[in-house]
Amino acid sequence: MLNISDFNNNLLVWYQANKRDLPWRRTSDPYRIWLSEVMLQQTQVITVIPYFEKFITNYPDIDSLADADEGRLLKDWEGLGYYNRIRNFQTAVKEVQNTYDSKVPDDPDAFFSLKGVGPYIGGAVQSIAFNNLLAAVDGNVLRVMARLNLDYRDMTKASVQKSVKQNIEAIMPLEAGDFNQALMELGATICTPRAPKCIMCPVQGHCEAYKAGEVASLPVKKKAKAKKEIYYNVYFILNDNEEIILRKQEGTLLQGMYELPKYDIDTSVESIEEELGLTLDHPNLHVGSVKHVFTHQVWYMEGYVLYTKDAHPDFISLNEVEKLPMSKAMQKIYRQFEG
Repeated sequence: MLNISDFNNNLLVWYQANKRDLPWRRTSDPYRIWLSEVMLQQTQVITVIPYFEKFITNYPDIDSLADADEGRLLKDWEGLGYYNRIRNFQTAVKEVQNTYDSKVPDDPDAFFSLKGVGPYIGGAVQSIAFNNLLAAVDGNVLRVMARLNLDYRDMTKASVQKSVKQNIEAIMPLEAGDFNQALMELGATICTPRAPKCIMCPVQGHCEAYKAGEVASLPVKKKAKAKKEIYYNVYFILNDNEEIILRKQEGTLLQGMYELPKYDIDTSVESIEEELGLTLDHPNLHVGSVKHVFTHQVWYMEGYVLYTKDAHPDFISLNEVEKLPMSKAMQKIYRQFEG
């Protein structure tokens, strides 16, 4: 049976002595802590650091981000992916501005009602910023707890994650923020998915998987579904004025981002001409090939140059392209054209 007092003490002492110096750990500002947690979802720490520093320079407080132009926000977010994160964050921040006098609410129910705030972000921000006794359960924490308790349940199931959250809150000390961060830090640096550093673990003596020689078996991994493969032809449609067609996306996860016209590889140029209302000269100039991996899909893109003498509302000067927000996939294929 877990000795809660010893476990908590071992973990917190280790955390204070070994925690990484990260920019969001140098602040007690709830807005900045919240921003960091939004960025850290689905994104590695090393990638987030320069984006976080850029954002707190450009948007140092609630009001500056709430009032920011969405296009500029998307451009500054460019490369982090999962663009709904920043859209939802701005929506939530605007509500904080209008409803809570630009102060992040320290009441969990109020905070959880905001756009994009789920169990993880809610628990992380409320515990770190306000020391509310709520667990923040991410993949690192699930792995730590599965090994600690020799838990063979499927950690991808919502019901199991809810149970783990309740178990953590049952042993959580008053230093809720440090405790959550310590569990996450342990999972990120010691109790890693592969080659965990058990010999260096501050809670090794409490770990049931270590005692049973089962660390490598946990957490139980559900067989991943194969990613769907999609093949596109991407077109660089140019005119004589050094302009290129870029379309602003609407009603998709990449809403507000710009993209080159892309079509299924079986789509004929004649069909594209009909859709765009253009007469296209197609010299069959191949720009390059790009593969881009998303969470559930893989895109294979072939780039081709087309020319037209016709007018179109989506023509943009080539000199302006770099100022517009583009997804990482589109940036990759566009760099083939620039090169």
